[in-house]
Amino acid sequence: MERRDFCKRLTTTAVGLGAFALSDVVPGFSQVTGPPNADVAEIYQLQAAFHRAKTAQDLTLMLSLWTHEASLSIAGDPNSPYVGRDRLHDFWANSGSFKNRRFSLVPSYKTMIDVRGEEATLYFECHDVADYDQPTRNIINDTFLRGTLRKHEGRWKFHQMAAGPSTPLSLDHYYP
Repeated sequence: MERRDFCKRLTTTAVGLGAFALSDVVPGFSQVTGPPNADVAEIYQLQAAFHRAKTAQDLTLMLSLWTHEASLSIAGDPNSPYVGRDRLHDFWANSGSFKNRRFSLVPSYKTMIDVRGEEATLYFECHDVADYDQPTRNIINDTFLRGTLRKHEGRWKFHQMAAGPSTPLSLDHYYP
């Protein structure tokens, strides 16, 4: 059965039974403060580009997603924070995602977005799969990223972000 058929059948069954809410069966939705709009859609695109950059090991794309004066604080990293493009370049070039072949995934229902004019806050988690195209594949890293985005030259970019481990994995726990 294809996913779209499963969801259709699940919705039809839930409505027909009337005994439980669909939210009891289907995981929650991402948390967006305010109505969905073009800014929210662009922020989802920023998040998608971030995971594409990690998976494709595209350092040029990764750096294009950050403001020039951006900072990234990593929990437990004595070299943190990484401030400015040069330091971000050094961090990403030496990170596990850019030194090892990984597939970066995100549980989209845990994404939180709050847009306030030209700034926004964003939270998401990354779960990196090593050997993703092999039978030996496994989750090698779990990380959260949270912080402030800014509209820079008409596009949303990471500005002041913090990251750390998102372990243990949890359905509903959000990391600091």
